[in-house]
Amino acid sequence: MKKLASVMGVLAMLGLAGCGEKTPVAENGDTVVINFAGFLDGVQFPGGTAENFPLKLGSGQFVPGFEDQVIGMSEGEERDINITFPTEYVPDLAGKSVVFKVKVVDILEK
Repeated sequence: MKKLASVMGVLAMLGLAGCGEKTPVAENGDTVVINFAGFLDGVQFPGGTAENFPLKLGSGQFVPGFEDQVIGMSEGEERDINITFPTEYVPDLAGKSVVFKVKVVDILEK
């Protein structure tokens, strides 16, 4: 019993003790539900905001580079995602670097 207790103590120190559940992280192919807001030069731009938006990672639905930066996020995590819009995009955003403030609300695995 002492050996089991010491193993549990080591696991607890490593943050591995508990019910065995791992916090899921978003993987390519998962659908994540996100809230996001896009900012250009610190100002929120029109059409760059949504709440509870379902996004299938790897679908290419968003601007290149966006989905790649959501991969690895966990539920409840917030992150600033920096991207540059393609030069063949809407004139106000074409070729511009923007920041999306993103929060993962839920992860729906494959």
